[in-house]
Amino acid sequence: MKLRSGVSTAAFAGTAVVLLIVAGIGFALYLTNSPGTTTSVTTHTETMTETMSQTTTEMMTTSGSSTSGTEAVQFTPATGQMMNSGWVLIQPTGSGDYAVSIYAQGLESTQGTGNVYLVEATGTSGSMTTAPIGANETASEFETTSAGVGSYFVILMQNPYTAFENIQIVYLPGMQMTNAVVVATATLAMP
Repeated sequence: MKLRSGVSTAAFAGTAVVLLIVAGIGFALYLTNSPGTTTSVTTHTETMTETMSQTTTEMMTTSGSSTSGTEAVQFTPATGQMMNSGWVLIQPTGSGDYAVSIYAQGLESTQGTGNVYLVEATGTSGSMTTAPIGANETASEFETTSAGVGSYFVILMQNPYTAFENIQIVYLPGMQMTNAVVVATATLAMP
């Protein structure tokens, strides 16, 4: 009887099949990951304590060759009005709409006063009328914290850069338009 040292045919065939399956899975994963893929992760955290200290952390990670398309425009306070800083961020949503987010600090507190702030926009065409940016006046209002920090968010079906000349923050004492005061304006220019 002759003994052969080596691997049996069954062990060799089993190992070859397993290696082919692993290679096939790896190749399939390689094909599904295109080199132009863009990954964007945004994290926004706000912590407010009793003294209203605020921490905002924003992290944007982008890989690939394309940019995120986010545009930020700073608000300019109106003469005689108080506001530390304010920004309007405009971002295409990917479905043809535009997300508009407003953040302002140093405003007058509206907590328990019956007062609100209103976001308005001045149109670029026709008579250049100014109207609430949301669906109506109520959908365009926001309140501030006791520290005077306020934020507003809306989804628009048109590009704000082509539809509006500017966006304004308006203070409404007693929620009355007759007493409205423009606090700050962000002038929009096509990026």
